[in-house]
Amino acid sequence: MAKITGAQALAAALRAHDVTHIFFVTGSPAGLWPAFEAAGIELILARSEMAAAYMADGYARLSGKPGVCFGQPGPAAANLAAGVAEPYMASSPVIAITGSRDSRLHHTNAYQELDQLGLFQSVSKYNVQVRHTARIRETVRNAFRIAVSGNPRPVHLDFIDEAVVGETESRVLGESDLYQTYPGSRTRPDEAAVQSACARLQQAERPIIVAGHGAVMSQAWDEILELAEQLSIPVATTLSGKGSIAETHPLALGVVGQYSRNCTNQIVSEADLVFFIGCKTGGLATNNQQVPAKGTPIIHLDIDTHEIGRNYPTEAAIVGDAKLGLQACLTELRKINSVPSNGDWAEYVQQVVGDWRREADSIMRSDQSPIHPARVIRESRAYLDDEDIVVTDTGYMGAWVGALFETRIPGRTIIRAAGSLGWGLPAAIGAKSAAPDRRVLAVSGDGGVGYHLMEMETAVRCEVPFVAVIFNNRALAFEYHVQKYLYGGKAESTNRFSDVDYAQVAQDLGAFGRRVEQPEEIRGALDDAFQSGKPALLDVIVDKEAIAPVTSYTGLAPKPL
Repeated sequence: MAKITGAQALAAALRAHDVTHIFFVTGSPAGLWPAFEAAGIELILARSEMAAAYMADGYARLSGKPGVCFGQPGPAAANLAAGVAEPYMASSPVIAITGSRDSRLHHTNAYQELDQLGLFQSVSKYNVQVRHTARIRETVRNAFRIAVSGNPRPVHLDFIDEAVVGETESRVLGESDLYQTYPGSRTRPDEAAVQSACARLQQAERPIIVAGHGAVMSQAWDEILELAEQLSIPVATTLSGKGSIAETHPLALGVVGQYSRNCTNQIVSEADLVFFIGCKTGGLATNNQQVPAKGTPIIHLDIDTHEIGRNYPTEAAIVGDAKLGLQACLTELRKINSVPSNGDWAEYVQQVVGDWRREADSIMRSDQSPIHPARVIRESRAYLDDEDIVVTDTGYMGAWVGALFETRIPGRTIIRAAGSLGWGLPAAIGAKSAAPDRRVLAVSGDGGVGYHLMEMETAVRCEVPFVAVIFNNRALAFEYHVQKYLYGGKAESTNRFSDVDYAQVAQDLGAFGRRVEQPEEIRGALDDAFQSGKPALLDVIVDKEAIAPVTSYTGLAPKPL
C-alpha cells in the first residue's frame, strides 16, 4: 500500500469529516499547509490565533459542523487556547489543532516551549497529544465524535513534529466512523420521566417554557412551537436560545435573564411552573438564579446530566436530546388528550408583552443625536431579511440585540458571544464563510472592535464580505454606567476611549467605511455597505448615556426596557 506523510493523513482525515475551511496563523509544522491546500481546504489566514478560534466558532454555529482552527507551538498555542474559551462557554464544537516541538526537545527549554496540553485542559472536552503518525486518523475520528456528541464543546489535538513528517499507509476512514455534524447522536429520554413532566405541565396554571442554546442546537423549534400552541404555554428564551421560536408569535416573550426584556423577567417570575429546555440555567439566563425565583417548580430537559439540577431542584428531569425529548412529550400529551387550561394566563402575558412593545417602539423611533442605540437596532431590523444573520458581541451589544432585534422565523439567525468581548467581528468572518449566500451583520461596540479590528484586512484579503456596525460612544459604556450608578461616578478613566474614526481605518484596510452621525442616515448607510460587495464597517456615533436592557442597575438608574 502506498505511503503518505502525517500531514497528508491529517488533511485526508479532515476532508473525510467534510472540513472545508481552516482558520489559522501560519506556523510549524510547516508541512501542514501544502497538504491542506492539496486536499482542497480553504485556508483563512487570520491576524491572531484568538481571532482564528473565534472564526472557527462562528463557522461552527452557522454551518452545523465543527469549525477548525490552528496555532503553532508556544505563545501562539496560548493565544489559541484563550480564544477557545469562548466556544467552550458557548457549547460550540471547535477542533483546535496545535503544533508541538520535536519530542527530543521537550523539557529542554526549547524556544517557545510551553505545556500546551495544560493550556487547553480547562477549555476542551478532549485534549490529547498525537505522537505517532499511524494514530492520526483514529485520533481525528475520536475528536470529531466527542466534539459533536452530548454537550458539544471544543477538543484539542496537539501534533508533535514527528507525527506530521512521518509516513503511514494511505487509507481512508469508513462512512460509519464519521461524525461530521451536530448533534452527533440523539439520546431518547426515559418514558417515566416524560410522563411525570407531562402530568405537571397539565396541572400548571401559569406555565412558562424557557428555551436555551441546546434547543437551537437540537433544531427543536418545531416541537417547541407545537407544545406551546397545544397547551397555550408562553415561551421565553435565553440570549443564546433566540431562534427557538419566532419572536413575533403571540406566545413568544423574548429574552429572559440579565440581558433581557423587563416584561419577560416579570412574567417568568410569576410562573407556577418553568420548563427549561436545553438550558444551563446560568447567571445570564436566570439573572443569577433570581428569575425564576428559587422554589419555583421546575421541569428540566437537557442532554447533559450535569446541568439538570445544577442551580434549580427539579420536579421532573428529562435527560435526552431536546428535539427527541419534546417529541416524546407531545406523544404522551396526545395519549392523554391534553387540552389547554390556562387561556387567561396566555391572554395576560400577551397584554404585558404588548405594553412593553409600545414602550420600546417609542424609544426605537428616537430622532436624537447622538443616536440612541435602540434606533440602530430598529433600522437594522427593518433593513435585513428574515434569513439574514446577526452576529453580536457580548455586553451591551448582546443586550440591545437580544431584547430589541426580533427573530421573525425560527432557526439560527442570531449568534452571540457567550462572554468574550471582541468576538463579534472575527466570528462574523466565520459565519459568512459558513453561509456565503446569506447576508451577515456584525454588531459591536468601540470597546469590542478594538480587540480585532485588523481582521477587517483578513476579510478583505480573503474576500469574505459582511457588514460591521460599530456602536461608538468613545467608552466602555457598560463599565461607564457601573461606575456612574454603583460607584458614584468614580474611576471614569477606566472606561474612556479617544475619538477614533473606525470607518477611516476600515477604508485604509481596503474595506468600505462610513461614519454615521444622524439617525436618518442609518438605513442608507446599511444599503450602501451591503451593496458595496466588500467587507464594510459603519462607525455609528451613539449616545453614551443610553442604558441597555440589563438588570445591573435596577432601582439605581432609569428603568431599562
